[in-house]
Amino acid sequence: MTHSIVSKDAFVGTWKLVEMKSVDKEQKISYPYGKNPVGQIIYTQEGYMSASIMRSNRLNLGLSMEEIQNGRKVSKLELITNILKYIKAPFIYSQAAMNYISYSGKYEIRDNKVIHDVEVSLIPDMIGINLERNFELSEDILVLSKLFAGNTFYLTWQRVS
Repeated sequence: MTHSIVSKDAFVGTWKLVEMKSVDKEQKISYPYGKNPVGQIIYTQEGYMSASIMRSNRLNLGLSMEEIQNGRKVSKLELITNILKYIKAPFIYSQAAMNYISYSGKYEIRDNKVIHDVEVSLIPDMIGINLERNFELSEDILVLSKLFAGNTFYLTWQRVS
């Protein structure tokens, strides 16, 4: 039996990431996505959620949108002419992906926990798992936390709608 002390209505809306930090056993604080991460988490009344977080100073790939969309259709002449750009792009893309996380799926609230059932994710290994987070909710501030590998991660969100 599932019961909740907070209604779904309290979560519904769009939230902006204010801070993401990790605190270790010695109370040392670190910032996995830098001191000014950018992110949004959205909760719907129908029970779906979507979260995206990124480091704010990620490098551009140096490719136009047309080049990105047609990446597999590059002609031999274009490849030869722009070989350095195309060799460098996968490394920059990999770094960009390492500084970004995004997933979505269903969610439910149980007591002081919110459970995100991951259905779509940048990281394929996350699909099908449940991410359980403790939460504290007051007015327009939501703090999600989780103990992981000896560190407690805190994500502070502010309601924007």
